[in-house]
Amino acid sequence: MKILDRYLAAVFLRTWLNVNLVLAGLLSFLELAGQLDDVGKGSYSSSDALLYVALTLPDRMMDLAPPSALLGSIVALGLLSKNLELLAMRASGISIQRVGWAFAKPALLTLLALLLGAQFVIPSLEQTAWTLRETALSEAGTILPRGDFWTRSARRFINLRTSREHGTQAADIYEFDEERRLTRYIHARETKIGPEGEWVLHGVRQKMITDRGVAVREIPQLALPGLLTSKEAAQLALPPQTLSLTELARVIGNRQKRGENPGRYRLALWQKLSLPVMTGAMIMISLPFVCRSTRGSGLGWLIMVGAITGVAFFFLNQILGYTGLILQISPAWTTLVPALAVLAGGVFLTRRIP
Repeated sequence: MKILDRYLAAVFLRTWLNVNLVLAGLLSFLELAGQLDDVGKGSYSSSDALLYVALTLPDRMMDLAPPSALLGSIVALGLLSKNLELLAMRASGISIQRVGWAFAKPALLTLLALLLGAQFVIPSLEQTAWTLRETALSEAGTILPRGDFWTRSARRFINLRTSREHGTQAADIYEFDEERRLTRYIHARETKIGPEGEWVLHGVRQKMITDRGVAVREIPQLALPGLLTSKEAAQLALPPQTLSLTELARVIGNRQKRGENPGRYRLALWQKLSLPVMTGAMIMISLPFVCRSTRGSGLGWLIMVGAITGVAFFFLNQILGYTGLILQISPAWTTLVPALAVLAGGVFLTRRIP
């Protein structure tokens, strides 16, 4: 039985990987076409677009794991059935449920490895891709790794150090006179945009530099106009999909403490956590597709139906997630519950297979 399990696992993993690479390649091509529209803006070039698509490929493959598992499972079962291997297994007393479990075990182990990648590897690649892209597109300033932003306004140089929780956080402002001598330095622990678009600095330490020396003042709050617009500041925050699981959990906690809505970050977290469940659900519903021998055009028909079902579920999951944000429904209900429902339906239909 162990030899058979290893054989089935190898067949499934091979088809799953091939399907995943094909789907990720197609989406990468579409992403590249979209990135090429930005070529020429700032210093963004075609090589930057190619690098961006390459760095974001692992995350794309992880997102496509559930639909590609469905299609890969259908292809694997269809080939086994077409070669009469599945018929021989069932004739020897091996149930279709046993075959499904042989597929699910390597799939879940692979998904657990992908979750480790989502914690330690993929976020770094995503953040690097985002930083390089925004730096090349930026015309007002320069974005450094991890989100630091430098910009200039007249004789004022501004360094905004962004946080994962909310756009900019700490700020350093350097003001020079006409002879390029430093006249004032301002450090703020936190910055926020006021109701009229002004920047409100909190926890300010100001140094006035004159011929007489340096005067230091501690100011609880200071308003300065014309640093960055709200839209420009929002662009400095790392997107939720570029954060690791622990970073997302920390951001959610920090936003809740400040009374802010962490909806987008909760959705990103639950979408990643529900990947193993969704993948198992896709494998289970593939079993009723292939419960008989497929000959002639039957395999092609199953592949087409499986592809439509997998893609439809992928987009439906995305739609439910963002609809839940609009209706203020917990992402756990819009991501995990549908996956559990599909998994339960797949188990029910599989148990009815004679």
